[in-house]
Amino acid sequence: MSVVLRPDAATARRIEDVTRNAMAVAGGEHWSTGKADSSHFTLRALENYRASVPDGDARVSRYIAALRTASSTVGPVRLNLSGLTLTPGCVMLCAEPPDDAIERLYDAYGEALGEDGWLEASFDRNIWYSTLVHFTSQLADPHAVVQWVGDRRHLALGEVECRHAELVVYRFNGSRIVMETLDVVPLSRRP
Repeated sequence: MSVVLRPDAATARRIEDVTRNAMAVAGGEHWSTGKADSSHFTLRALENYRASVPDGDARVSRYIAALRTASSTVGPVRLNLSGLTLTPGCVMLCAEPPDDAIERLYDAYGEALGEDGWLEASFDRNIWYSTLVHFTSQLADPHAVVQWVGDRRHLALGEVECRHAELVVYRFNGSRIVMETLDVVPLSRRP
């Protein structure tokens, strides 16, 4: 379970286009996390995987209450989508905040969560990104993937403004990870 920021529809389609090209290089057996319906920027992971989340779950209620508190302190979050990078497990789209809104939201949410923020209590999110492809096995041609990502290290995809935060759980649909939204909270600083 996590809180994520999703891009607008036009940006999500641009991210999906890049994801489709990355999948062509990486190979179809990997997970295309950057599809338009699943592209996101994780604000905070909250707990380990749970197979089911019952209606009325007390932790979910507390996560949402904390998110409502934190979201009232920060308006929309902007991110500049600045290029691709590669890790041993995935291809990622780098996102650079032009101001401190996302850091203020992250800190406010951590504070509002209190003990419920245990999973990332000693973790400092100091980079922001959207995962495009999760590798599920060995790459058939790792050099091609490295070259392809390297050629797009400074791929400018524009700026995105995220106006909502979502509490989500992740599910495997047989071919990739998808998100199920439990609640959506507007990022609307109150005067």
